[in-house]
Amino acid sequence: MKKNIKNWLNTIDVNTNAIEVRDLSVSPINFLCLNQKDKIIDNVSFNVPKGKLTCFIGHNGAGKTTIVKSILGIRKTSGGTISINGKSFKDVLARENIGYIPEKGNIEKIKAITFLKNISQFYKMGKVDFKERVKHLAEIFNFPVKKLKLRLDKLSSGQNKIITIMQAFLSNPSIIIADEPTDNLDPETRDIFWDFIYDTRTKHPDLTFFIITHNLDEVEKYTDYIVVIQNGKMKCEQEWKRKANLREAYKEMRSKWN
Repeated sequence: MKKNIKNWLNTIDVNTNAIEVRDLSVSPINFLCLNQKDKIIDNVSFNVPKGKLTCFIGHNGAGKTTIVKSILGIRKTSGGTISINGKSFKDVLARENIGYIPEKGNIEKIKAITFLKNISQFYKMGKVDFKERVKHLAEIFNFPVKKLKLRLDKLSSGQNKIITIMQAFLSNPSIIIADEPTDNLDPETRDIFWDFIYDTRTKHPDLTFFIITHNLDEVEKYTDYIVVIQNGKMKCEQEWKRKANLREAYKEMRSKWN
């Protein structure tokens, strides 16, 4: 892997949490015809420490993606507060410091390079800077440059996922939020992804990662901090520091909750 990653991190205050969620509640979407008095997220509070790799764990439907979308301002909340680097999540400038890797790839009928260019314009990147970063990221992930001219819906699921990873790192984010970032990646590309994360963290120790994952092997190996949610409620928040036997610990946690 090349070692010339540069200028991807804004200087931020290392004495605060990157993300703070306090008493967050989210109601069901109306078209689901559910009782709005019910909460799919119920008074959830947790921190995402700055400069750490935090993994967000929970069963399917626990509410992880809903919380992430709330942090990003794309899901309406019904209560509580969210701060990003000490500012309200409602502040557009605060959210501009986030690079987001969604769970599913994009299938718009546009060329991959056009999609990346649209993202770069949102962050007001210059043409030269954009070309250099795309070339650099494509080299890291062994993505054939000629395939950038293909439409997103013509790429394989793994190639599409690489594009979603690349777009998150186009700007110079202080926080990366990733929803199952290694899904649809082959074993070699998964290793490249984690090598890239390790390399980036080494160069930019203030960069924060908040990752949703069901892959407990990855959590054991790479994470510093875990946040666990079940059925829309907080269950656990603690330092992890790459401990082993997470499966056993998580199984024991669940046995106490059920």
